[in-house]
Amino acid sequence: MAHFFVNITHAGNDLDRATVGLVLAKNALTEGHEVTLFLSLDGVHLARSDNYLHGMQEPTFPPLLELRDFLVQNGAKFWICAGCYKKRGLEEVHFIPEATMAGAAQAIQTMASGVVPVYY
Repeated sequence: MAHFFVNITHAGNDLDRATVGLVLAKNALTEGHEVTLFLSLDGVHLARSDNYLHGMQEPTFPPLLELRDFLVQNGAKFWICAGCYKKRGLEEVHFIPEATMAGAAQAIQTMASGVVPVYY
């Protein structure tokens, strides 16, 4: 099976892109593939542990919170861009426990290993 590296750069600022990125990750995971989500720029908000995602839903798609929770419960890895969350005034305590802080070097090493990169 493949390893999908899904870089999502949007959250509430563009529900369409955030939703499609999570849906793609969900489908890859459901088909038995490994999934790592690299949440960068405003995408870091998708891993927040507060009420940020409550009520966010693109028409005809499941709510963002439901998609995110499915991915967490089914073993997707969540990497948070360290510089991106700090720029937005967030700290590690603001994220779900399953999230790991990751830098550019870790992302580049993973992409160089032959994963399937996907960007939203």
